[in-house]
Formats: sequence, C-alpha cells, structure tokens
Amino acid sequence: MVEGATARILVVDDEPVVLSVVSKALAALGYEIHAAASPAKALEAVERDPSFDLVVSDVIMPGMCGPELVKKIAQICPGAGVVLMSGHIDIQGLPKHATFLSKPFLMTDLYATVEKALALCPKLRNGSGGNGD
Repeated sequence: MVEGATARILVVDDEPVVLSVVSKALAALGYEIHAAASPAKALEAVERDPSFDLVVSDVIMPGMCGPELVKKIAQICPGAGVVLMSGHIDIQGLPKHATFLSKPFLMTDLYATVEKALALCPKLRNGSGGNGD
C-alpha cells in the first residue's frame, strides 16, 4: 500500500472499461474508491457523502464536461484534489487547480499523477482528509 493510501477517491468516466480499470488499479493500491459512470452519478455520490479527497474524472462526457463537474463538486466538497483525464483536449482550457493525465496512459503514470494530486490536496495537507472533518 502507498503511504497515504487511505484517501477517498471518486473516479468518473462514461467509458465502462476505463472506469473499471482506473478504479481497480487505484483500489489495488489501497485507496477507497467510488466509481461513477456519469457526471450525474458523481454528483449524487458527493451529495450523499462530501468527504472525497480526490476526484479523477474524464473531461469529455455526455451531459456535463469534467471541468464543469469538478466545479460543481468543489461547491459541495471544497478542498478535494482534481485529476482530469482526456485524449481529446488542450490542457489550456482546464481548471488551474487540476492535474491533467493524457489518455491513453500507463498505470505508472496514473499512480504518479494521483500521488501528485493528493500531495497537493489541501484537505490532506491540513490533516482532515478521508474522514469528513
């Protein structure tokens, strides 16, 4: 298990294979994972339990784009870190606080990006991550 692997991570992707692979890969490191197959499901999850430390989301999804989704999540769950993944976007248009991961990616890149985003996460730096404090 990675140090700090008790972080709670919300993974959002409309592609079932990507959602499954990313969720399983991060769970294997010991992170607590909640997988959401759409932005609407992700918002429902955050409204039920606003204690996520990190959101790992696709950028291009039906109904709502990743940057819009993380903006809404930030209103409910402030301080959560953000990783946005895409193979079809210029990173210039992404939120400044987001870490970007270009698809396709290696699992080692996913792990490094998640660790970097968690290290920058204000919730975890202040010692209040993962338990709703």
